[in-house]
Amino acid sequence: MTRLTQLLAALALSLPLASQAAITGAELLKRCEASEKSMQGEKLAPDEALDAMWCVGYISGLLDGFGVADYKVGDRKMVCPADEGLTRSDALIIINRYLREHSEDQQKNGRRSALVALSRAFPCK
Repeated sequence: MTRLTQLLAALALSLPLASQAAITGAELLKRCEASEKSMQGEKLAPDEALDAMWCVGYISGLLDGFGVADYKVGDRKMVCPADEGLTRSDALIIINRYLREHSEDQQKNGRRSALVALSRAFPCK
């Protein structure tokens, strides 16, 4: 682990989180665009590297949470990915594209927008 990575990880772990804080779609898009840049091989500034790491963690937690709940809201299954599943990178690209194309959702809850994006990409029959 490089010194910069260690420093960024320590900084990320030290930032306080409000118990009721909900990330907006705009904040999710900003942070996850950095992760998308990284996936494309672009060099990131230190603040972008922190955003990219945050995004990977957020998307991982989101997918793990949806996996535990089987992508359900109430009794209704919302997301039906193909048999091979859904990767973090695929989810990130789908969510970023949705938020760019639906700017009206950028001020809404980011988790909700992510679920809408995934449910439109992988609708259940």
